[in-house]
Amino acid sequence: MSERFDWHPEPELIDVRDPDRARAALEQLGERTWDEALDWLYDHGMQRPTAPDLYPELRAAYYGASGKPPAAPRLGTTSAEVLAEFRARLAPYLYAAQHPGSYSYFTPPPLPIAIAAETLAAWTNQGIDLWLAGMAAPFVEEEVTRWLCDLTGYAEGSWGILASGGVMANVMGLTVARDIHLAKLLGLDAPPRGAQLEDTRIYVSDQAHFSIARGVDMLGFPEATLRVLPSDDRYRLRAETVAEAVAEDRAAGRTPFCIAPVAGSTNTGSIDPVDELADVAEREGLWLHVDAAYGGGVRLSARDAHRVTGLERADSVTIDPHKWFFQPYDIGALLVKRQEDLRNTFHREPEYYRVWEPEDQPLHWYQFSFEGTRRFRALKLWMTWKHLGTEGLGRLVEQNDDLTDHLAERLDREGWDLIDPELSVVCFRHVPAALDGADPAVVDAYQKGLQRALEVSGAGWVSTTTLRGRTYLRAGIVNYLSTDADADRMVDTLLEASERVLEQLDMGTART
Repeated sequence: MSERFDWHPEPELIDVRDPDRARAALEQLGERTWDEALDWLYDHGMQRPTAPDLYPELRAAYYGASGKPPAAPRLGTTSAEVLAEFRARLAPYLYAAQHPGSYSYFTPPPLPIAIAAETLAAWTNQGIDLWLAGMAAPFVEEEVTRWLCDLTGYAEGSWGILASGGVMANVMGLTVARDIHLAKLLGLDAPPRGAQLEDTRIYVSDQAHFSIARGVDMLGFPEATLRVLPSDDRYRLRAETVAEAVAEDRAAGRTPFCIAPVAGSTNTGSIDPVDELADVAEREGLWLHVDAAYGGGVRLSARDAHRVTGLERADSVTIDPHKWFFQPYDIGALLVKRQEDLRNTFHREPEYYRVWEPEDQPLHWYQFSFEGTRRFRALKLWMTWKHLGTEGLGRLVEQNDDLTDHLAERLDREGWDLIDPELSVVCFRHVPAALDGADPAVVDAYQKGLQRALEVSGAGWVSTTTLRGRTYLRAGIVNYLSTDADADRMVDTLLEASERVLEQLDMGTART
């Protein structure tokens, strides 16, 4: 082993060339790291979903009195000391998706095989942009995106690209819609830019993910481009509502070019009627981009796939495997019906890349993506799909759907207000007799108090959301480790906290 690294207390963990010197040290590091992960899982992760600390408390605990990040360490230290700091400063305060009462922002407990795959991906460190930087690894992404296209119902000629998540995939989908479809509608030989984007329209519901609006901003469209239409009483975008808006905009001289429905909204899990909206898109000559980041996963289940239909009719679809495929962050996907749409949108040829002969043109993923350097995201999904199969993944989805039905039935029996779930999201609120006729703001404050009480208890975790201006508790169930008993424990904890939360409210101002 070279003496070049003797300045470090563990040179064998830097210079790994000699297996006689380094392999044992690397094995020990791997074992200690895996043990540390399992200690976190069982000492913290299975004990409570979140620490009870509020943000100011946790920030002070992490940074100390200054409340600010310190300077970077000047000298290195041993891996044991670094792992010990993880144990003390991080482990007790991390969010635990593995806790069986964790019903979160679509953060699933990652499957162990996927975690193992992430370790292999980090070690091999393949660059999935240029073929030569990954060799066999780019084929893995081609394979899993083909599986995703098949799941969507796309035929031969379709294509997919892995991204960091739904935000990136939705922005990329809108980019393709702009550069391919809008250019065609406007009769342009090049992608539209600047003033050419004026007076165009994209149609979404009030339940669309924020990434659609973000994409409109990032792509240079005026704010008025995004036309947000009211959803119905089940929080769905209706085809007739879109058709009326399209007719109105055409009469005003505008250019409608895209509908972006959601199949499994973040707020409620609502599913826009994609088939009906596809009819409108086809009739009006509009691009159809479906945000199925969450709901697309239900198609893994032969039993429940009928809940999300029509994806095969979309021009582009977003699906997030780090939601209902139970993958660790990050992995999302954009799927397109026609491969050339992605290539024609994103292909640029850097001068420092090797020029290949036309008859031997390899698969270069940078030609299909916003991103240049891309990590080996596909490996974890590939290993997971191999390990469980479509049927096994579908069983996990079905367990979530069944648990959702159980939770909804329990809440209904207890007299809670709830939105009937279409997938595995339950939005619910409790209005006890003591709050009959109370100021709506007080009732909202009561919901937030219940959420905080559950958080402090450690029995479970739900978020809050706003529907029609009112606060609801929201359980997003993508937790395959949870059972009916865990859901019941969460409800019991909320009910037990009710009186205490009511006492904390200012009941003097509760009546209107």
